[in-house]
Amino acid sequence: MVKVQDIINHVEEFAPLAIKEDGDPTGFQIGDRSQDVHKIMTTLDVRPRVVEEAIDKNVDMIMAHHPIMFHSVRNLDLSSPQNKMYQDLLSHNIAVHSAHTNLDKAHGGMNDWLMEKLELQNVRYLDPNDDYSIGRMGNLAEPMDLLDFAKKVRDVYDLPNLRYVKSELGQQVKKVAIIGGDAGKFYPEVLKAGADTFITGDVYYHTAHDMMSNGLNVVDPGHHIEVIFIEKMARLLNDWKKAYKWDIEVIQSEVNTEPYNFI
Repeated sequence: MVKVQDIINHVEEFAPLAIKEDGDPTGFQIGDRSQDVHKIMTTLDVRPRVVEEAIDKNVDMIMAHHPIMFHSVRNLDLSSPQNKMYQDLLSHNIAVHSAHTNLDKAHGGMNDWLMEKLELQNVRYLDPNDDYSIGRMGNLAEPMDLLDFAKKVRDVYDLPNLRYVKSELGQQVKKVAIIGGDAGKFYPEVLKAGADTFITGDVYYHTAHDMMSNGLNVVDPGHHIEVIFIEKMARLLNDWKKAYKWDIEVIQSEVNTEPYNFI
């Protein structure tokens, strides 16, 4: 019988906890590590509707990208939807594990998945001296106008829209860096690596000004492009299921956890 810890071991061999960003509360979140797993569900976020889905589908374990507990719980008042969600998970014996910044850095992990969709050339680590660099870089076959490239990013990730920032240098797009999620703070490293364009989500207003004045184009497709995790992690789990003859079912969450609406 496959245990929760068996699955954790394989996830953390692929994306070691030791490489996560400082302060990232990733890893095992809720439940019993020794519990049997019959059905596991992949999701980007663990939200109340996702937990309802897991209960309805008799899931034993949730594998998420974003940690369920970003902040410490101050009380266990069940009038809070967040606390009620924790109770529902525990009362239905659903374990939760997250693979977050460790998966972002992992070889063949989140940022490689996102980069693959752009079909760039000469893909490499943002920091070539780091075995587990947080970001990736790649080159376009031919330079593109920033607006045309932003439209390409929008279409590749199937987005209703996105934001972009045009560098004060006005250069075309040739060398592209990408870090999924909210990674605006890494823009100095992106500049140092020689990128002219940076793809990342949730870019802060004043940081956008700094990027622009420092000669960096920015394409902000939002945080939710990391939804690619659902399919890709399910594929990994099914690969391990086949290799190790695990008697489990792997399903993908169908709940859309994008919090924003667009007009």
